Amino acid sequence: MGSRITWRGDKELAAALHKKAQMSAVKNVVKKNGAQLSDLTKTFMQSTGGVYVKGYSKGNNQKSTNIEIVDNGMTAKQTTNSDHIGFTEYGTRFMQAEPAIKPAFDRTKVNFKNDLNNLVK
Repeated sequence: MGSRITWRGDKELAAALHKKAQMSAVKNVVKKNGAQLSDLTKTFMQSTGGVYVKGYSKGNNQKSTNIEIVDNGMTAKQTTNSDHIGFTEYGTRFMQAEPAIKPAFDRTKVNFKNDLNNLVK
């Protein structure tokens, strides 16, 4: 039971990136923000100081969360390979949700967008 989040930029931003920015700078932004997403997700998954405060967590989600840079450096792909990530992220009828991935994504996407916008100025 996995969830997938896809963010698609607008056409104007993509065109401006191709014209004004070097692709290596774009790849650095992807790598930096991918690492930030992974680190922030793992921080949120901590049972001390994170969102996992209800006693469900045994650390498996945090240990199985990885980031991979693919598409020739243009995509940062985060995966959490645990069978129960959906239960902690969205909750069940027996337990409340303790989302870690979506809050980390929501915070990181702002920085990612700002970094890309700075490249085209």
